Amino acid sequence: MAVPDRRISVDPRLWRDWVSVPAANDYQPHFLAGGFLESFTDTNSAMYQPALDHHLVVLHQRGAKRVQRDGGGGQRIVDVELNATTTVEAGSVYRWRTEGPIGFAHLYVAPDYFSTLVAETYGRAPSAVSFAETIGRPDPHAANLFGLLLDRRGEPDWALSADCYFDALLVRLAATSHWGGEFRQYRRMALSPHTISRVRDFVRSNIGVRISLTDLAEVAGYSRFHFVRAFKESTGLPPYAYVIRERIAVAQEMIRAGNMPIAEAARLCGFTTHAHFSTQFRSITGTTPAEYRRRFGGMGE
Repeated sequence: MAVPDRRISVDPRLWRDWVSVPAANDYQPHFLAGGFLESFTDTNSAMYQPALDHHLVVLHQRGAKRVQRDGGGGQRIVDVELNATTTVEAGSVYRWRTEGPIGFAHLYVAPDYFSTLVAETYGRAPSAVSFAETIGRPDPHAANLFGLLLDRRGEPDWALSADCYFDALLVRLAATSHWGGEFRQYRRMALSPHTISRVRDFVRSNIGVRISLTDLAEVAGYSRFHFVRAFKESTGLPPYAYVIRERIAVAQEMIRAGNMPIAEAARLCGFTTHAHFSTQFRSITGTTPAEYRRRFGGMGE
């Protein structure tokens, strides 16, 4: 089966179908009111996780292990106990590597269902609820609720009790989110200075060509959804406005450096029309390109 486009959010069932060596002991998903459940054993130790359109809760089974997660601007390595839980927010993109016995249950949670449940439980607006990300968090109570979800799957009345355990597990995760994340309040996201510098270097290296949001998100190591949130939190600008400012900044350098025609500087900086360039230049610098040349032209770097 073809691998889904990693740049957009995908249904977790598509991910299941193209995971390498999908030796699952419970291959068919079991559906609940706000998500679904499935289990895997003996998959590859290395796994690519695309941007899913569901939150993900993982129960680590079959013994203790070491888990490495790459993405989101960095790497984390965690020694994980048996029956610990990992949580991943919808839209996150990671690469995972496991050293040790490979067995896990996945609980996929619809974001709207989670935010509404937690908001009603804690008296908050759903828009103020976010999903915390953790790796290998030990919580016997959460593990017990997850185990009850896994128990007696396939029986005709399984969903009657499973829906209750499902809600209780989500509320438990929200109530204990002080470790490694925050569920109940909107989680501020920020990019590291190194990541911002990497994005800036990419923009500068491609200043004369079209730059897409997908390009910037991949350079930063985030999904597009998370990148937009984190980038604006870190720089105060949406990515589009940041790219325009960088294009104008390079054009200013060209104008100061010598006698290059303004139209040529505009073209080299990615502007397809002189009118668009002049409008953006004046909006950012407070002056027209011609006025800027009269004041600063020939000054060099």
